[in-house]
Amino acid sequence: MEPLEIGIVGGGAAGFFCAINAALFAQERQRPVKITIFESGHQFLKKVRISGGGRCNVTHNLFEVQKFCENYPRGQRELLSPMQKFQAQDTVAWFARQGVDLVAESDGRMFPTSNSSETIISTYLDLVKKLAIRTVDRSPIQEIRQGSEKAWELVTKQQDVFACDRILIATGSAERGYQLAESLGHKITERAPSLFSFKISHPLLADLQGLSFPNTSLQLKIPNQKSFKQNGPTLITHWGLSGPGILKLSAWAAREMKKADYRATLVVNWVANQDKTHVLETLQTIKAENGKTQIKNAYPTVLAKRFWLQLLNVLQLDVDKQWANVSKKELQRIFQNLTQCEFEIQGQNRFKDEFVECGGVSLKEINFKTMESKKAPGVYFAGEILDVDGITGGFNFQNAWTTGWLAAQSMVSG
Repeated sequence: MEPLEIGIVGGGAAGFFCAINAALFAQERQRPVKITIFESGHQFLKKVRISGGGRCNVTHNLFEVQKFCENYPRGQRELLSPMQKFQAQDTVAWFARQGVDLVAESDGRMFPTSNSSETIISTYLDLVKKLAIRTVDRSPIQEIRQGSEKAWELVTKQQDVFACDRILIATGSAERGYQLAESLGHKITERAPSLFSFKISHPLLADLQGLSFPNTSLQLKIPNQKSFKQNGPTLITHWGLSGPGILKLSAWAAREMKKADYRATLVVNWVANQDKTHVLETLQTIKAENGKTQIKNAYPTVLAKRFWLQLLNVLQLDVDKQWANVSKKELQRIFQNLTQCEFEIQGQNRFKDEFVECGGVSLKEINFKTMESKKAPGVYFAGEILDVDGITGGFNFQNAWTTGWLAAQSMVSG
């Protein structure tokens, strides 16, 4: 029986996972297969290496498919069916079969027990070697065209031609991948950065970089757009605000923020774990019980002292003033800035190479039962090249695993 020739365009998370699973499915079915992974750069699995600060946030330990899919600003409806077949729980089991245990942190993110992305990379590279999958680096695919001997031909920049029965395009957010998809008749939806932090210059944030707030409530007001709300941890950085809460907010508002040139108003409740009425009552109680105490020394215990002192300075309140001398108006100003603190966003900041982009191949043009193109039979898509993106926390990698696994199964059985 002549081997099934599969070409994988893109040596990242989705490409490797699809290639490995296609080889495993072919083994089960005793179907001869030849699989080649083409990577344009000199390094495979680049994003896997830097993910999660080098720890690799593999997935999220939310095993209810419906709720899991709610973490995708784009693609949540389309992913429902694929996730029923291969979800986060299946990812955990898959890695366990390869001898890699994943452990969940308190926020649900799951990492290898080694806390190193190299564990995931070495697992993939070992499997590729064991399964005789060919890997070719520094070989950008310049063209995908219909073939004479096989259904398709991949043409590299060096003008090498590879005949394939099936092709997977898994190029992430690389420009070339979108161009290849368009050449096959696909529409690329509007693209925009997702998962970015906010550039904010404000005296309240000055010299407080590294200070984090475990639970903040955030509202994003964009000119001529609906407002967006999220809750979550927030981190003060050198350039403004970041942290999971901010990143989630940026994901949901990705396209709207791009249209607004990343200018918007952010309203922060620094103590969202407390009811606003309770915050005001706390301040009133502190004032009542600490009349002779300087305001710099008595403050809500949920706040870091350096943040409290900075807040007082920004509000131009004398830190040596006794609580008994704080007026109702001053108390109200403190309350207002703890629960409805306004900042003007002046831009966005992306995490070097570790970023996600919304937009991509139109989901209407993909069969989500197989991940096969409706425009070009025998061509499949997986991962971030699709108009699918998740919030931070392992959701984007799960999209890569799920769509890659589904494409692999369909390629070999089809």
